[in-house]
Amino acid sequence: MGRTRRSGPAEEQRWWDPADQAFAEAPVIHHRDLGRGWIPVPMVNNAERIDWWGDDPASEAMRAAASGRRLTALDEGAAWRRRRDGALLVARVEVWARPDDGSVRDAWRREGSACLDAVWRERWRERDRTPGWIEARPRLDVDRPDPVRPGSPVAIEAAGHLDWFTIEDHTGAAEADEVTAYEHLTLWAGRAVITLTLRHGHSTDADGAAAGAVAGAWRRAEALSRRSDPAPGSA
Repeated sequence: MGRTRRSGPAEEQRWWDPADQAFAEAPVIHHRDLGRGWIPVPMVNNAERIDWWGDDPASEAMRAAASGRRLTALDEGAAWRRRRDGALLVARVEVWARPDDGSVRDAWRREGSACLDAVWRERWRERDRTPGWIEARPRLDVDRPDPVRPGSPVAIEAAGHLDWFTIEDHTGAAEADEVTAYEHLTLWAGRAVITLTLRHGHSTDADGAAAGAVAGAWRRAEALSRRSDPAPGSA
């Protein structure tokens, strides 16, 4: 049964497809996908953004690339935390009326580093913080864990549908005595686009959790691919 409401702002007018929204709000991964010590946590104060881009030229390029598509569902309510070090994984699940024809993903590969760099700075300024040194860069295939490295003998299908950027953020590093890293993982899975953001200490290994999260999210996205045709009214 589809959702006549969704877990977004109470006053918003309905724009989503109920069946797609039900998919978006279902569990995207299980904490077991991440390894030992991960627990689900509520995102009580999370401000969901339909348009999460910034005001920078790279973000404008992404808006232009996606302008011909129609979003039919969105959820940002799922997160998991690792007990031993506080690493945090947050999921954003988008469903679109039709699969990307490759043009949006191509734009993301071109603009992703500049876009993430600018958006991270913008989010700090929204919190009245001066951003420190921030760098976003693509994670090359050769540097990925084997399960999500294209061409690896043990690579899963998701490996070829994954774009991975690492953001190194020195904001607040002096107070925390640690640089923060974010693994920004985007899965292009038919009509679904699943973005996993994994925050961890720069000196802490998070590759195993990242690979496990991608595998779990891919299994979930395949369920949508098996059941769904383009959403009604799709362009």
